[in-house]
Amino acid sequence: MGAILEQLLAKAIGLGADQLEVEYKDRAEDVFAMKSGVGLGIGSLRSSSREAKSLRNELYALAKKRQRAKIDEHTYELRARIFDNFGEDAFRIALRRL
Repeated sequence: MGAILEQLLAKAIGLGADQLEVEYKDRAEDVFAMKSGVGLGIGSLRSSSREAKSLRNELYALAKKRQRAKIDEHTYELRARIFDNFGEDAFRIALRRL
């Protein structure tokens, strides 16, 4: 798992989120920490940036195969799902503490 996704996950988990959502809008990848269907914006990466491209690659890989991540001394199972958001791929990552 890459550093960008790991940082975003740590921020979301720190806020008590149970999901992370990444959507494309206005040439940026907007990132939201989600808890019970309510989202809080925690980041935005310009879509043409190296970081955004790396994040998208990580998310596509995560959608193919769930992974585990150790964040703040706890292990989480990560499962990503791709969904359509106005003709663009968006990602929803479920965070389950093991």
